[in-house]
Amino acid sequence: MASWKPAFDNAVVSFREKKYDVALNQVSEAIRQGADRANVYDLRANILSEYLGRPKEALRDAKMVIKLCPEAPKGYLRAAQIFVKLGSLEPASKMAEHALKCTSLDNPKRDSILQSVATLQAEIAKKRCHVSKLPIELLTLVFELASILPVDEGNSGSMQGYLGGRRNPRLGYDVSRVCRYWRRAALEYPPLWRTLVLGNRKPSAKVQLWASRTGGNIEELIIRPGIHRHLLKEAIPVITKHVTSPPRIIRCSVEEWDLLEDAVYPRPTRPTELNITAEGNQRTLVPHLEGTGLQSLALDWVFIPWDGDGHSFSELKFLKLISPMLMNGHHELFIERLAEAQNLQTLIVARDPIQLITPTPKEQIRITYARLSNLRFLELSRFADDSLQAIFSRFDFPLLEVLHLEGVTRACASLRTIRRRLSPPPDPDVMEAELVPSVLRTLRLRGCTFDTKDLVETLSSHCCELEILEISGAGMEINPLLDALAGDRGAAAICPHVKEFNFSSSPTLTGAPLKSLVKSRIPNDDQGKQSDIRSLIIDKCPKVESQLLPWLWQKVKRGSCVYETGKEIRKTRR
Repeated sequence: MASWKPAFDNAVVSFREKKYDVALNQVSEAIRQGADRANVYDLRANILSEYLGRPKEALRDAKMVIKLCPEAPKGYLRAAQIFVKLGSLEPASKMAEHALKCTSLDNPKRDSILQSVATLQAEIAKKRCHVSKLPIELLTLVFELASILPVDEGNSGSMQGYLGGRRNPRLGYDVSRVCRYWRRAALEYPPLWRTLVLGNRKPSAKVQLWASRTGGNIEELIIRPGIHRHLLKEAIPVITKHVTSPPRIIRCSVEEWDLLEDAVYPRPTRPTELNITAEGNQRTLVPHLEGTGLQSLALDWVFIPWDGDGHSFSELKFLKLISPMLMNGHHELFIERLAEAQNLQTLIVARDPIQLITPTPKEQIRITYARLSNLRFLELSRFADDSLQAIFSRFDFPLLEVLHLEGVTRACASLRTIRRRLSPPPDPDVMEAELVPSVLRTLRLRGCTFDTKDLVETLSSHCCELEILEISGAGMEINPLLDALAGDRGAAAICPHVKEFNFSSSPTLTGAPLKSLVKSRIPNDDQGKQSDIRSLIIDKCPKVESQLLPWLWQKVKRGSCVYETGKEIRKTRR
């Protein structure tokens, strides 16, 4: 008997008893005693790879098995399994193919080997990254498309649309951590690094690094809230030295803009987009806008002296104002500035409820009619009806497509005010209004107060071309509105072109009018077909019966009904 045989037999016994450390020592002893058999090395490779988590050592034994028995499938199959564990999918695939070639038709273990190879190939296919095989030009194109954040007209929290969407500032960092191939592609593609975010962690060094990756072409500069003033002061000279042209998009606070304005932007140059917030107390900003090329301005609790010179809105395409100064007669000056904004496409105004807007005496009104000919998106928040009337009753929005009203009292009257088309008055003191068909496609009423009957009449006469309708956060009775949308009791359905509905947070909404609405939108009344409704959202509507939901989701393409969020459930259970 060979001297190594007892040690090997003991290793097999220990392996069957699941004493893997003991089995490893015993099979290693057999190898030291001269065992040069393929099954000995295969046993040690199996122990190291499958049970002790040491695949690199196991791979050496698998190669020894192949060397000793190059015509047998055993070594190739073991090597393929180990390569999968190591994440080396190409070598694993080649080893699996070799195992198949070495499996003869009369091999008694052929079925078992074929099953093992099929399992390995399925696992390799699941883990294989086909993106790594793309040419680098196509891969960087994928990165380019992924870096552009989607522009959702329903999300007014960020600047929208006309500049082609914002870039995700983290994408370059994220994709460079996937694998070496992605990292090399990302580092060699400058557009991924053209958004620079500065905080308290080595901002000067980050400016130099990002400038080296983009060739000094930084498009967007974001200053994180809370950055230390001395760090920003140190970074500004680095920006002016390494960034070839001033960033076209700036997001910062008033204090940070005071530091950046003259150092980075010599007059008359200015960024294309400017987003300024007030950290803590409200601040006053005196921006120089005219002739600077600024197209987008967003101010959060930052006041503009509307009567100042040099900050006309005539070049703006996007304007967002959170709590602007509108009280004490300032709204008249705001109206004058807004009337100059003939290029404006998006307007978002959120009023501070504390600011009271009083009617202007007739003799002090200088603008009685203004047309915003290019405005397509309008969002107004926290306006009482009289405040909204005081400002927007003098404006004409002939091309308005999207209207959002949030927290507006007497929403129907406000809606009619915005929806009417004004004719230029022949006399400055006379203003005539006529109702005409509209191009309004999207209407969202969030947390507004209204009379349901009045809303039905307003929608039927002023919003007949709607395609998206949201009535959410409505505390009043909403079921009659759904009956009117469905054409109940033989009446013609109002807003027949609406394809997307959102009735979230409506505590009075029940299932019956919902079912009628969906049935009314089924083509040719064929109950076997889906309805024309693309989206139906009824989150936080507790009176909608859960038994109705399966039928609803069969009839609409996309739906959502979340009765409570996880946080609310945990709070209720307490």
